Amino acid sequence: MRAIIVLFCLFSTISQAQLLYQITGKDLAQPSYLYGTIHILPKEQFELPKSLERAFKTCATLAMEVDLNMSAAEKIAMAQRAVLADGKTLKDIMEPQDYIKLKMYCMDSLKWNESKFERSSRLQPMFFSSLLIQESMKNMASYEMEFNKMAKKQHKKTMGLETIDFQLSLFEKLPMSTQVGMLKEDYQNNMSNYDTLLALYLKEDLEGLGAMMLEETAQYPEFNELLLLARNRSWIAPMSSQMQKESTFFAVGAGHLGGPEGVVALLKAQGYTLTPIQKD
Repeated sequence: MRAIIVLFCLFSTISQAQLLYQITGKDLAQPSYLYGTIHILPKEQFELPKSLERAFKTCATLAMEVDLNMSAAEKIAMAQRAVLADGKTLKDIMEPQDYIKLKMYCMDSLKWNESKFERSSRLQPMFFSSLLIQESMKNMASYEMEFNKMAKKQHKKTMGLETIDFQLSLFEKLPMSTQVGMLKEDYQNNMSNYDTLLALYLKEDLEGLGAMMLEETAQYPEFNELLLLARNRSWIAPMSSQMQKESTFFAVGAGHLGGPEGVVALLKAQGYTLTPIQKD
């Protein structure tokens, strides 16, 4: 489950058991907020604490990793880049025995038919992993999607800290062997690692999540650098510029928050004060 866990959660070590932070200092006219999300979870376990709703309501702009309000052309381009090049399928890039095991998992555990598997096998391994977790849930929820709905209802502006083109380019830099290796672990573990991570997230045990993720991604250092650390660093300048203009609610994967190279530490290094807010 390493690929999809990091893709959706991107956890790293953090000492505070907190998901929501108020950002002040450095001559900000009004506070902004930072919230760590898990990008997808079962609908029955989704909640919006009052403290989170209050913080969101005070802000003029919602900023997420990418702006979900994409044009039709952007959505088409994203779909095109999610598939393997040159008409290839997973069968062309996986060992025969691994491909057969994956197909059996999808058809037996997820109840896919032959046609659905064949269509889906055109996806790159990273995107196939994403599909697996969505298919394993009967009803799912997303903090990003909910925040986007709230922003529209409250007439707030939205923005992305990076473009979808940039995000996809990072996935494309991952060696195909790394993507295939992560996908194999997903179905071999029967998605059980995600259940463990979800339980830790719901308890806000970010230190436990960090320890688990360090173990899970130890053999994929390029994955952490590309999808976590480099992105953390790239976000600080646009976050700072945006906060200077107006109060902003930042929502990013929880794993981007912690550790010496996490967003919390990087913002503090710039002179901001980040105060944890208790959930109520």
